[in-house]
Amino acid sequence: MEPLRCIIVDDEEGAHRVIAHYLHDISFLTLCGSFYNALQAMDHCYNNPVDVIFLDINMPGLSGMEMLAAMSNPPLVVLTTAHSQYALDSYKYQVVDYLVKPIELPRFMAAVDKVLTRYRPVSPAGPGAGGRTIASEFLMLKVDGNIVRIELEQILYVQSWGNYVRIHTTEATYLSPMTTTEIENKLDKARFMRIHKSYIVALTKIQKISGAEAQLGKGVSLPIGNTYRRELLEVFRIA
Repeated sequence: MEPLRCIIVDDEEGAHRVIAHYLHDISFLTLCGSFYNALQAMDHCYNNPVDVIFLDINMPGLSGMEMLAAMSNPPLVVLTTAHSQYALDSYKYQVVDYLVKPIELPRFMAAVDKVLTRYRPVSPAGPGAGGRTIASEFLMLKVDGNIVRIELEQILYVQSWGNYVRIHTTEATYLSPMTTTEIENKLDKARFMRIHKSYIVALTKIQKISGAEAQLGKGVSLPIGNTYRRELLEVFRIA
């Protein structure tokens, strides 16, 4: 795979130095630009292929969130900020990860792993040729000793099951030896959300939120944990 083209967008010199230092030792990522405001970064994205943006939120002029809102088809985005209160807002955009400064190397590498999970080149004949990327539309998981392809669109919800997870889809139910957190990290945060310590749900499959339950239709109701309810309502912009 060719190295993914990255840019850093941050108004702090220290953040540029830290992220650039980390990227220098990662062969499959290459730094193609460093920008100190969102307008310069957007101009670069419109005129050059970019695969990944490490994007600060609080910047003078146009903020990172405003930059994302203005772009109809942004590259993969890893948000970087000194403030954790914007984490909920990031669900509105297809961000890969949310890093709180100061960014430690292990946490940075976890974000890079999510980038690689989400990245899939578009075929040259298809839309977006010339370096544009789209998120992967499937998972490859171990099931009964085999590796099974599971389409994301078919997933209804994921259930914690001891040392396994049960993936409930429109076609079947699969049991895979991994933790709920591990599969959560593989799923697109713009499409899937943990709503209980034992459940992750496909947001588009929710038909109704009633009290402490998310109803998916056909008699399927999932519990909503108290600590997750506010985030779930925020995603749907429900006061």
